[in-house]
Amino acid sequence: MKRLLDRLFGVAQEIDGLEGCQLYRWMVLQWGDHVTVYLNHFVDSDGNPDLHDHPRRLISIGLWGWYLEQTPERTRRYSAPWIRTFPATHIHRIFVPSKNCWTLIIVFKTVREWGFWHLGQFIPWHSYSGGADADLADKRKACK
Repeated sequence: MKRLLDRLFGVAQEIDGLEGCQLYRWMVLQWGDHVTVYLNHFVDSDGNPDLHDHPRRLISIGLWGWYLEQTPERTRRYSAPWIRTFPATHIHRIFVPSKNCWTLIIVFKTVREWGFWHLGQFIPWHSYSGGADADLADKRKACK
């Protein structure tokens, strides 16, 4: 399936997870800088120990499978089909016990810098990934 999707949409972007790749992401459509549609295949849970937010508002459409979403308030299960929307400031972490969940994601114009929340403090992604907080980055695993 991955090879077919790579041929249709270009080679998937790989996002790191706990034990390797968290997800494969294919760009399906793009309308300028304002709207992009991605097909995501989650194969593992978030690789970072901390919750994160996003740079853009998004709509998530569950196509197949399920995952658990941890927020500061609770952990909740989402089983396909679903349609969800949330702002860039939505703080969460995704767990994929099933190792197989497909979503279609529609993202809108970038509105902010995204990052991680460590001990209640916002850390921009570039710092978290290797800047002043590089010790946190050591907890991340590469997608190889």
